[in-house]
Amino acid sequence: MSNEIIPASESASESTSGFPSEPPDESPTESFAELLAQFEHTHSHQAEGSAKQLEGTVVSLDTEFVYLDIGYKSEGILPRSAFENNAEAVTAGDKFPVSVKGRNAERYYELSRHKVVQPTDWSSLEEAFTQKTPVVGIVTAVVKGGLTVDVGVRAFMPASRSGVRNAAEMEKLVGQEITCRITKLDVTDEDVVVDRRVISEELAREQEQGRYSEIKEGDIVSGAVRSFATYGAFIDLGGIDGLLHISDISWNRVNAPEDVLTIGQELKLKVLKVDAESRRVSLGLKQLEPERWDSAAEKYKVGQRITGTVTSGRSSSWSRGSKG
Repeated sequence: MSNEIIPASESASESTSGFPSEPPDESPTESFAELLAQFEHTHSHQAEGSAKQLEGTVVSLDTEFVYLDIGYKSEGILPRSAFENNAEAVTAGDKFPVSVKGRNAERYYELSRHKVVQPTDWSSLEEAFTQKTPVVGIVTAVVKGGLTVDVGVRAFMPASRSGVRNAAEMEKLVGQEITCRITKLDVTDEDVVVDRRVISEELAREQEQGRYSEIKEGDIVSGAVRSFATYGAFIDLGGIDGLLHISDISWNRVNAPEDVLTIGQELKLKVLKVDAESRRVSLGLKQLEPERWDSAAEKYKVGQRITGTVTSGRSSSWSRGSKG
């Protein structure tokens, strides 16, 4: 009886057919264990920013981030959107399981609340596979069609699921610790397939959803013009797009958005409507400018003679009451 466990997810359809027993660039006598031993020898002091599970203690909060003590010299940070209700219930002293993703420009550790495990045997691999729990592993080599990853046993990661775009970036992954998900597990054939890209996609969706929850109707936001459509312009708000409708660009008539805007142009805009469920944000530019009729009473007086230019006209309105 086969012990193969078939996942239902689309990414599980990735096949390991053609997955070589040894990487093609290795010599016949160079085993997987030797590769791993070489890595451990050259990386005996593992970077602090590994993906192992840690316990973080909240030490402070600000409008954007929650700062946690994770036992390292520098603190770790989580966006407020990583907590329910935009971190309103989080207070100093609270403890949360976290994983380290890396370090930002300010040298804070960037954290994730994703639970990760370090498999030690086949039973722990089966549990992680069944529960779809992310696991940590070390990329050991580039092989035909992808990479090999040590997750306690040798696993294969298809190039399309590595989260990188080309062979040069794949080479840079060798020797690095990554977080991935097991998408195929066949105990009988000792066949394991992992996916790194799905983890980054899930994190991106979480951050995007958090951004939608942060933006409120009436907020003044900054954004850059990303692209044009006949009905308006799409504005990059830092991870999500908002629509600036052509009718909300100016109080003056605008025939095409590109007539008054340019790609990459930075704008201050007013949030007119947010629909987090459908992921839509409506923006206004003219709403931050004075409405022309607001100053009309001060600018013009009854009986005052003025000059102007005819911009449009309707013959029917002028012929009303005429006798032909």
